[in-house]
Order: sequence, then structure tokens, then C-alpha cells
Amino acid sequence: MGDFRSTEAVRSVFVLFCFFISIISAPGEQWGQITEQKAEFFAASDVADSQIELTKKWYEIAAKNWGNYGPLEFWIVGNNEAAAKTLDRKYCDIRKQKDPSIPIRHCLNRGHNFVSYAIRGNAGLNTRRNENEKWSGFIITMSAKFPGPKEEDYKSVVLHEYFHVYQHAHIHSRKRSVRESLHQQNPWWGEGGAEYMAQLLYSRQKGVRAGYLKERMERKLRSIKDLREGESIKDIPYGKRARIAYDLGAWFIAFIISKSSEEAYRVKFYKDLNSKGFEGSFVKHFGFSSKDLLDEFHNSFLKLSLEDKLKIIPSIN
Repeated sequence: MGDFRSTEAVRSVFVLFCFFISIISAPGEQWGQITEQKAEFFAASDVADSQIELTKKWYEIAAKNWGNYGPLEFWIVGNNEAAAKTLDRKYCDIRKQKDPSIPIRHCLNRGHNFVSYAIRGNAGLNTRRNENEKWSGFIITMSAKFPGPKEEDYKSVVLHEYFHVYQHAHIHSRKRSVRESLHQQNPWWGEGGAEYMAQLLYSRQKGVRAGYLKERMERKLRSIKDLREGESIKDIPYGKRARIAYDLGAWFIAFIISKSSEEAYRVKFYKDLNSKGFEGSFVKHFGFSSKDLLDEFHNSFLKLSLEDKLKIIPSIN
């Protein structure tokens, strides 16, 4: 008969070892780190293979340039509502597999399901990271319209949604209040950043026409006329007037990059975001408070001539 105490000691060490392994390998514990795990792709039955391949191509361009973050799923919806409903059931089955605590009925009855994408089109990111769910990850939905796969905008929209993955991957907390504080609740910062970086990266791809970026950014300046007297883009919420914050937010990102560097915005700011907070990282890497630069942006930069405003946009041949 062996030594009972020795056996128990070994067993205790083994239990602790297993517990440690379960912690470090639990879903979400590698959050914010570049991974070799590629995105998963799911599509409704009416989605053409060519659209799936197009989406994969532009995801891979984004991941190559900004780093591959995850876990990430792409769900691609067509125009057929019945096919979208079937895809919804598959989606909820997978949600249940990845997190058994999620009620299937709640998933199927969620407000913005795939049927709504089949009807209204558009694209979006669902970041699943909170205190209530075990699985953390990203879910990007692409659709058949607004934009559709034959439109040039489809490519930059894939990049836009992936830059949101990049942004949220750099916010580690599961607490909603902390995540909103670091990302900013209104769209000026998050959407402005995703839009400018998407257009910038797209403009650098082989075959994209010279002058594309300045053309797109000039178009966004139309939103200046919709700003109310004394209004800041920072105060515009999601909703009917959010487009103003998307458009001029993209210009604000171009503005702060012109005063610092692309690396200061995309790399250094996000690297220090968790430790220093939004304002702390902002001041460290851009040299001024967000209020000061927003004031300069509204009161000086936006009043410049079109020619002078466009000088901060890179000329890409």
C-alpha cells in the first residue's frame, strides 16, 4: 500500500495544475493578443461563393496590416428571408455550443437578427465581451446590400468592421462602463477611427485609383453644414444624426494623425489605453487634451478652405 499523504499531495498538485491550465486556456483569456486562429465564415444558402471569397480577401488584408485578432466570426446574409432565418438558427446553435448559458429562445428573438439584415442590408460588429457570458469574441455581419458585394464600398466596409475588432481587442475589461469609457460611447471616436483607417488602407491597395482617398474625404465634408451652432461631434449620439459624427469623426482622426503620426494613433494610443485611460493615453500621444484638439478642430481646422483641409490627407498614387 502506498503513502496516502504522498498520493494526496500529487493529486492536489495535479488539481491545481488543471485549474491553472483551465484559467489560461479559457475563452477570452487571450483577449487583445494577436492570434494565429483565423476567422470562421458562415453564410446563408443564397449567398454566392464569390461574396464569401471577397469577404475573406478583405478580412485577410485587414488582419495582415493591423494584426489578426479574435476569436472572430463572419456571418454573411443574402436577400432571402427564409435563408436568413435558417442561418439564425445555426447562429444560435453555435452560440449555445460556445456558451451553454445562453438561452436559445433569447438568441432567436434578438432584435437585430439576420432576417433584419436580409430586409434592410448594412453591416455591423457585435462585440461579445461582458461579465455575464463565458465566451468572448467578435461577430461581423455582412449582407447583400448597402453595400452589396458588387459595390466598391463593400471592400472598405469589411475593413471598417475589422478595425472595430482591432479597437475593441485593445480594451480588456469585461465591464460595460469601462469599455464605453475607453472606446467612447458616442460614435465620433470609434466610428471616425474605423472609417478613416478603412479608407486609408483601401486607398493603399493595388489597383485603387489615384486620388481615391481625397475624393472620399472631400465627400465627408458635406456633413459640416449639418453641424448645429456650437455643436461638437463628441456630443452627437448614434441615431438619425450619427452620420455627421462618422464623417467628421473620420476627419478628426486624420487631423490628429497629421499632428502626430499614424503610429501614434493606431499603435501607441491603443497600447496605453487600458493602463492610462482614454484621456491619459490621448494626452500622452497627441500632446493635448481631447477637448483642446476638438476645440481646435471645430474652431480653426473646419473653417479652413477645402484646399487647405485636404493637405492633411495623404496623396496616394
